[in-house]
Amino acid sequence: MNNCSNCGSSRLILDTYTGELKCVECGYVVEEGMIDCGPEWRAYDEEQKLARTRAEPSRNLTPLSTVIGKSSSLGVVKRHEFARLSLIQESISGEEDRSLNIGRKEINRLTAALQLPGQVRDEAFRLFGLACKAHLLRVGGITSMAAACILLACREFQIPSPTKKLCELASTDSSKVRRCYMELLEHLGSKLKLKPPSPIKYIPMIANKLSLSQRVQLAAAEIIRVADEAHVILGKPPRSVAAAALYISSIIYGEKKGRMSFASVAGITETTLRKRARELLRKLDIVVKV
Repeated sequence: MNNCSNCGSSRLILDTYTGELKCVECGYVVEEGMIDCGPEWRAYDEEQKLARTRAEPSRNLTPLSTVIGKSSSLGVVKRHEFARLSLIQESISGEEDRSLNIGRKEINRLTAALQLPGQVRDEAFRLFGLACKAHLLRVGGITSMAAACILLACREFQIPSPTKKLCELASTDSSKVRRCYMELLEHLGSKLKLKPPSPIKYIPMIANKLSLSQRVQLAAAEIIRVADEAHVILGKPPRSVAAAALYISSIIYGEKKGRMSFASVAGITETTLRKRARELLRKLDIVVKV
């Protein structure tokens, strides 16, 4: 509708708050109950708009697959017919398709158990599909490759990877997962945009398990920021750097825990923690007794 039916004016405006199309000249409501097809969020500057438009996709990015199954709600004749069709489908489905379906189910189960974001699950689906096409499943099996795809997806999105817990849930050996992970990097490295993981990402996880205060976490993040600017932590494992920074800040604020506690939570050795802490203290000229 291009004109107002009351005064004939063509100056119409859509009120997105009430869902009404109104005439600017006479205020007549030309149409009401209109659907706003825009996003369900508001952005007040360009930075907010950029951040919110990068939210998780509303649909699964993986292709859909149809599986003929069995149902108890059908009649006897229909049940036999569906059972026969199911056997036919299994016989004509390729080995790659079966492996792909099993891998996706495993990824879905593991990401749900670890409460990982949907974007990690979808990226793991994509990586597993690429691994199937590259015939990489023979390296460590479907389960190990699924776990490796999840770890790689976590790294892509700068999310701390729960390696130990993931291997426990997948009931697979960590060495197999590591081997699959390295194969993925070797064959798919050109198709990935990987950044070095930031030690700051590991601070909340370690601090929460040790019940450290917010001020200790902020001080640790500041130590890491200064160390990064001074190129002190270049090439150092992020978990060890985060644990060392928290260890130092906990001493500064009088919330000292044992070195073994920090090392155990971060998944590193006590020797590594002590070495990393001394490096930070020496390079940043911080004086505390560790």
